[in-house]
Amino acid sequence: MEENIFSRFPDAETFEAYWREHYVPVTYEDVRETFEDFVVSANGHIYLSDYEEKGCISREDFKENLSQEAQFTFEDGLTEAFYDKNPELYETAFALFEEAQLSGRGNDCVARIFHDTFRQLYAEFLDRLYEDKLNQGA
Repeated sequence: MEENIFSRFPDAETFEAYWREHYVPVTYEDVRETFEDFVVSANGHIYLSDYEEKGCISREDFKENLSQEAQFTFEDGLTEAFYDKNPELYETAFALFEEAQLSGRGNDCVARIFHDTFRQLYAEFLDRLYEDKLNQGA
């Protein structure tokens, strides 16, 4: 019988030590092609239509006004890059999340470092995309 994932990682500190030992950093170069290819294929139309119509696409709020398709594409691109470099970490974090849901532990934060790192990378990479590709002529 397979052991419960929480017996291996009973708390955030244990998972974070495992994370620090195994995490291979994901860089913007790992997602650049996916992100930029999507922008090109969408002819730059990656925002909610009412935001885009106003013509004021600022660095401060462009992330909150991405279309659903753009959000999914960028998140999927990051997920694939993350998984390519860290398959075991990704699967372990997902197993912890899934087991927390199934066991009723709810929002167990054992793998919080995974979520925090993913969100931080997503924000950082969108900023890079804006600077490198979207800020043309602004």
